[in-house]
Amino acid sequence: MRSEESDILEFKLRVDSQRKIAKTLVAFANGLGGQIVVGVRDSGSVAGCRVDEEFYMIQGAAQLHTRPEVPISAREERWEHKSVLVVEVPPSILAPHLAHDEDQDIWRAYVRRGAANYKANRVLLESINLKFTGEAKATSDQLRLLHLMDSGEFSSASMLGRKSGLPIREVEDGLAVLVRWGQIEAVPVEQGWRYRPQRE
Repeated sequence: MRSEESDILEFKLRVDSQRKIAKTLVAFANGLGGQIVVGVRDSGSVAGCRVDEEFYMIQGAAQLHTRPEVPISAREERWEHKSVLVVEVPPSILAPHLAHDEDQDIWRAYVRRGAANYKANRVLLESINLKFTGEAKATSDQLRLLHLMDSGEFSSASMLGRKSGLPIREVEDGLAVLVRWGQIEAVPVEQGWRYRPQRE
């Protein structure tokens, strides 16, 4: 076993759905980039794959189901005497990228957390935008949000709005700047996203 799935690594036995793999392409491109290895089970055991067929599926996913189109590169490697397809997704200067939803005819942005992809909310979309505009500035009111968070506890945007007395849009803008600066982390939970100061 080479490694385990993470923020920057995804194993796929095969690509069954272009729309589903498009979410991973988008999530990697919207973040630190990443690598998809096709022909490997989630456990990390190598099964091998038909590289040409899998590349066709991934290339189609990028071209048809991401916008702007996620740039990829791919190569065949031999792992444990079997062929696997290694797809490289660089962090993109065109982010945020959107993926075509599997069930509905809508486009959504995704981000990667651990070994899973999550729908990006407004805070995360704004933090991605700030990455490229260089306009990551917050007002003193918004900076107070950091002091309103308990170090070990998760806070929602609405709870921080109530504590600070700021309109929700200002709270979200402030959180986006703090995420971009690396002062807080955004964590997916069942009810959406929660925020807490970045751990050392």
